[in-house]
Amino acid sequence: MAIAEKPLYYLSIHEAQQLIKERRLSPVELTQAVLDRIAAVDGKLHAYINLMAESALDEARAAETEISRGNWRGPLHGIPIAVKDQLDVEGAPARIRQFTRGVGDATAVRKLREAGAVMLGKLHMSSLPDASLPLPRNPWNTEHITGGSSTGSGAALAGGLCLGSLGEDTAGSIRNPSAFCGLAGLKATYGRVSRHGLAPLSWSLDHCGPMARVVEDLAHLLNAIAGHDPKDPTSSSAPLADYAAALRMDIQDLVIGVPREYIDECAPRTDPIVLKRVEEATAQLKSLGARIEEVKIPTLHLATIANAVIYYNEFWAAHKSAAAAVLKTGAPQRRARIYLGLLTGSADYIQAQRIRSRCRAELAEVFQKVNCLALPNQAGPAPRVEDVGPIDTLFKHVVPEFHGPFNLTGLPTLSVPCGFSESNLPIALQLVGRAFDEPTVLRAGYAYQQQMKWYERRPAL
Repeated sequence: MAIAEKPLYYLSIHEAQQLIKERRLSPVELTQAVLDRIAAVDGKLHAYINLMAESALDEARAAETEISRGNWRGPLHGIPIAVKDQLDVEGAPARIRQFTRGVGDATAVRKLREAGAVMLGKLHMSSLPDASLPLPRNPWNTEHITGGSSTGSGAALAGGLCLGSLGEDTAGSIRNPSAFCGLAGLKATYGRVSRHGLAPLSWSLDHCGPMARVVEDLAHLLNAIAGHDPKDPTSSSAPLADYAAALRMDIQDLVIGVPREYIDECAPRTDPIVLKRVEEATAQLKSLGARIEEVKIPTLHLATIANAVIYYNEFWAAHKSAAAAVLKTGAPQRRARIYLGLLTGSADYIQAQRIRSRCRAELAEVFQKVNCLALPNQAGPAPRVEDVGPIDTLFKHVVPEFHGPFNLTGLPTLSVPCGFSESNLPIALQLVGRAFDEPTVLRAGYAYQQQMKWYERRPAL
């Protein structure tokens, strides 16, 4: 579909930035179109908890003036973006910081502003302290969830309520809503993106990262937000790349590993349609020139439970001052995290860290033979709202599944759509790379995306 035939609110960042740079599209026109879309459909989707419409239009006008004077800052200049509420925004600190003060703009938010992005506001997340807020609904079918915990980011992007977003991923919370909502989402390597100003869930597992409609948009967002930050003690000084430049490369020299034994172990809890679509996607990568090899990662079956033990212990440690209030009035998923943190102790935590070390060593050995891994992203399409309760949060994090192992090991992991279920719900492929090798997973995901073009399908709201 030509750009001119697409509603402005469904433009990708990559499409919109070309029009803005060439002055065929005004940032004000684009921002107003997105705000009109929010007014029209967010009553159904419940993505936003803090819409900053007035300041967004002011920022769009400033961007338009700047660009008209020949000062185009780059691909995000004049692009309307919203962020998960877990990130602090000047004047709107993360609500999960109930008893602490925010820092103004989180570093990642500040970098978006420096790149010229228009800040639309704050998006819902499943860990919010206010349990009375309506949960976001999936634009593909509003009787279904968007996936936690970057719930609002998934709903907003799929529904045309922003062009890009920042999410946070502790046990799949970027990749899960990306998969359920037919989006591209990237959990970059641990330390690649600053978490200064990101309210903590689990300090050694939390990853801030981009969500968008297409892989090239992830590259533009990552170019803006990646890099060392002295305000974040876990931030890495590893060299940066031009992530958008990697997308121009083919994949004929790539070796892609498939952890068959692990997929088979998860298969009894995985919808057959997911396994089928991922097999088809892997075959498509092979047809594009990649070599496919099966690999073994023996300790991977313990990675999910290790990730859960670390997650909930660190969540409890970060929020213990608020625990009494959370257990009385908090949202069910927050209460569930506190309970599991209380039920596991220091011996469990130490054992989980030993499993983490072993998994990292095994994956390092595998990555001497392959460039990235390919496996399912989620166990099934998005479930119905009525079928999901707080106990599901506990269960999915303590049995082998597809997200947690790569938070545990901190590796860059991409979610990219790979088809739909019989009921027209999105399904996704997960691509995992070596530490700080985001260019390879983006390259593989982009090559697959451009061949299959699943992004051309949009929900009928």
